[in-house]
Amino acid sequence: MTVGDRPVLSESDLRFVVETVATQRSDHDQIVQLLQDKPDLVDAMLDDDKLLRRVTSDQDVLLRVSPRLLFDILVRASVRELEKRPYTLERIGVEERIPVFDSHEVVGLMKDRQLRDYLPDMLASFTKTQSTTVYFKARHGYRRRSYSDMDLDDMVQLSELAEAEVRFPFYKRIGDICLFITGIFPEHVSVQHPVQLSARPAVAGRRPRALEEYEEYARRFYHLAAQHVSSETAGLEAILLTLAENFSLARKPLNYMSEKYIKVHKAQLFTQSNPL
Repeated sequence: MTVGDRPVLSESDLRFVVETVATQRSDHDQIVQLLQDKPDLVDAMLDDDKLLRRVTSDQDVLLRVSPRLLFDILVRASVRELEKRPYTLERIGVEERIPVFDSHEVVGLMKDRQLRDYLPDMLASFTKTQSTTVYFKARHGYRRRSYSDMDLDDMVQLSELAEAEVRFPFYKRIGDICLFITGIFPEHVSVQHPVQLSARPAVAGRRPRALEEYEEYARRFYHLAAQHVSSETAGLEAILLTLAENFSLARKPLNYMSEKYIKVHKAQLFTQSNPL
């Protein structure tokens, strides 16, 4: 649900926020009702450190809040932490990290309200992945092929099979897969030099992709999504262009969140997802 162009929390999520933040008040029911259509006031509450402490100390937090709220809290906390340091850490191997002095640019980018709203929605979409089945006419009848919306090659193939007017969700999902894997599962990104996009690997026997290759896919397909007529209808044209042009910065808060807040819980949070 949204009010204007802002997402609105469900009543259960809003109650969780109010009970956690408004600890000096006892009229939580009344506060929840007052905040139902005031996303700007809720927005300020979501930056409260009490929320961060509660969601990171509660092992059963997903039984109490939606994935979207959890990721909203953690993304915000990651940006606040990045404000306190001049650099982010870039993975160059399994264990090796090097400092990159770009945190000021990352924090500046994250002042974009639409981007702050987009990232939690994107992450929540990966907590349960889906598949699409397509039937092909073959010599001896029809055969079917299932495509996973977590698989980059599958989504590229579906975007090529689909009619032009319905390609938008596939273009967008390809960019989101790149952002999700490089942001949340950077350990699955190869440090080897990437191949050209035109030399896409076969579906069977996939190899790990390098960061530069994910970045190229993301820039290409976020641009295609932004240029599609459906992006304007969905109100996503501006944010998709932002992601296409700032992909390397946009994944940094997710890298921090992955390492600092969910490192040992990723399998639980994304149990239906397989980034390999």
